[in-house]
Amino acid sequence: MQNEHRFQSSGDAEGKVTRQRLEEEKWAEFVRDLEMLGHQLSELSSHRAVLGDHLIRRLDAQYQTVRNRADVWKQTTDQEINEIRAQGALSDIRARSKATVFEMWERAQPLRQGARDVGEGLVRAWAELSASFGKAANRLSSSEASVAPRPAEEQAPELPEDTGEAKRAPTEADTLRF
Repeated sequence: MQNEHRFQSSGDAEGKVTRQRLEEEKWAEFVRDLEMLGHQLSELSSHRAVLGDHLIRRLDAQYQTVRNRADVWKQTTDQEINEIRAQGALSDIRARSKATVFEMWERAQPLRQGARDVGEGLVRAWAELSASFGKAANRLSSSEASVAPRPAEEQAPELPEDTGEAKRAPTEADTLRF
């Protein structure tokens, strides 16, 4: 898919280069025509006596106006072409970014599936542990009810009260005992 995209981009680039060359050739021809007109107008100035000063100045002014408008048009066109190229480059970058994001999303699919599986496994394990703890609690309560109380001699002696010694914090092993 990337190779196809590169191929299309290079084909588009070749077409743009060809169009640009044609436009530059047309512009060069137009500039040559303007230059020739300028030279012809300057040659007319040698015939002022016959044509009149006013006509020559008016033709020269019109020539300068056309020349200035052509230069402004060329600058504006060049600026627009540069902006279009920049926009084309940005859209090309956006297209490549979208393709990259899509590719990364596809590559991450196994990771997302693995995380989903782990989550489901934790839910099942928690449900099994909960059921096991419930069964253990039921067995413990039923075994305590069936056992008769022991005589006083067999019972364990009571522990002395806390004498101020530091109590130890319960450990994980203490929490697992019932």
